[in-house]
Amino acid sequence: MDESLLDLGCGPGHTALFFAPYVRRVVGLDVSQEMLGAARIGARQRGAEGDWVAADAHRLPFRDRSFDLVTCRAAAHHFTELEQSMVEAARVLSRGGRLGIVDGMVPEDATLDHFINELDRLHDPTTVRNHRPSEWGSLLERTGLRVDSIRGRGLRAAEGRSLSDWIARSGGSSVVLDEARRRLLEAPAAVRDYLKVMERDDDVWFDYARVVIVARRVD
Repeated sequence: MDESLLDLGCGPGHTALFFAPYVRRVVGLDVSQEMLGAARIGARQRGAEGDWVAADAHRLPFRDRSFDLVTCRAAAHHFTELEQSMVEAARVLSRGGRLGIVDGMVPEDATLDHFINELDRLHDPTTVRNHRPSEWGSLLERTGLRVDSIRGRGLRAAEGRSLSDWIARSGGSSVVLDEARRRLLEAPAAVRDYLKVMERDDDVWFDYARVVIVARRVD
């Protein structure tokens, strides 16, 4: 309970609030005031305490070694300068502090990489890039962090993901849904096999892999 946690790209605060009972201090950071407002409401509903900071993950407004833990869930693929944001995450970690990341993932295969990233940009135009596990490993090592584990395809829904629900959550139109459906159903066999594309109940279901990373500041 004596650790402090910073959640980058916290959105409505789900990750920060999950950890709040287990740490001394939790800080959620996001560029969106609307998301931070939702996080404050969620904190009040849970009776949780947290600091909600409007700032850019690429330029963190905190002193060196300010936090014991830094998390980033489902946000890194939106960062325009991913390496810079990780440099900042490393900077604000204390010695022995840990960085935990969960994000969309693409495999090492170039065709799958291209298809999945283009599909995600169609789903959400603010997507910059989902990275390969090898890219994450190299990037984090350049920040000076020690990578403890990188688990590719780490989180997978047991029954896959509903395309219509995925598009609806990002506010996509029926045009976007129809185009995403077409791309999935007409994709090369290797892509459909990897994504486990399946038509079911007037919807398309597919697998959306994520990467789970734990790294540590050792200096």
